[in-house]
Amino acid sequence: MIAERDEIDLSVRGGSWFKYVILEHNALPEGSFDDVDLSWNFLGYDLSAPIIIEGMTGGHEDTLPINKALAEAAQRIGVAIGVGSQRAALTNDSVIDTFLVVRNRAHDVPVIANLGVSHIIGEQGPENAKRAVDMIRADALAIHLNPLQELLQPEGSTDFSNSLISIREVIRELDVPVIVKEVGAGISATVAKYLVEIGVHAIDVAGVGGTSWALIEGERSPHGSIKKEAASRFFDWGIPTPCAILEVSSLDTITIGSGGVRSGLDAAKCIALGAHAAGAARPFFVSALSEGVEGIVKKLEAFIYELKVALFLTGSLTPSQLRLSKKYVLLEPLKSWVEGRHIFI
Repeated sequence: MIAERDEIDLSVRGGSWFKYVILEHNALPEGSFDDVDLSWNFLGYDLSAPIIIEGMTGGHEDTLPINKALAEAAQRIGVAIGVGSQRAALTNDSVIDTFLVVRNRAHDVPVIANLGVSHIIGEQGPENAKRAVDMIRADALAIHLNPLQELLQPEGSTDFSNSLISIREVIRELDVPVIVKEVGAGISATVAKYLVEIGVHAIDVAGVGGTSWALIEGERSPHGSIKKEAASRFFDWGIPTPCAILEVSSLDTITIGSGGVRSGLDAAKCIALGAHAAGAARPFFVSALSEGVEGIVKKLEAFIYELKVALFLTGSLTPSQLRLSKKYVLLEPLKSWVEGRHIFI
């Protein structure tokens, strides 16, 4: 699988901006490490930590064991989980099980359905959204925004007319909350403001710094094609994750930091910058392929331990304390981004 390869991960190539965020060390923390409480209530569930296994796969028989392993790990640890785009299942009932397995194996945690914005546009949009949710008995629907990926796909949908209106209609028609997310190019404060105004429940920034779908689509394009060359130029296009978190978290909405989150320390930096939770896909996806459920559990436990350590070393006993305390220093070029965008911290 292309998504398994390190060369499509910008964090491996040094493209993550988390290195420009330094958390303030507290050499004299009050309390005990055992007092650190990572619990988080999300979508009506009490979870062990503000970590989300982001949706990345589904729609092919080979993906069923991957989603099964991810779901079993989410259930065991007590974290939220999403599925990959359910686009294929809208027209092919035979692949529904590759998504439904997540709900069947993750009974006590939030399960998030997933459709691209191009599939909720038009008269059929609300019905597609309902089908995606009902298909897996989801607790929420994530609508992903992926214009860069669609432009580089051989079969991409390139008409995004009436996207905002369509998202609003889906919010009105669905009985579950709607989350809007990017897939690796980030969301700005400008776009986030529009989304908050129409009633989106949460925004998952999914910024630059992790899996590059431009590089993945470039790998799929014929050698010498225009789209393959374009992919090599736009592979790191967008808003770096720390920047996107700072932009979106200034608004009154639940902010999820994702895009290049590769550790519990990265997750802590997301929360310090203003996110309510952190999400990751590729680290757990790779663990599923190499080690199955136990590998994913081990990775989740490492994330949670590192997040807990980071909280304690900043003098925070809960994620909300870290989020509200702003105990960080921004280095260049992140500092210049904040100044240039007039972000109030």
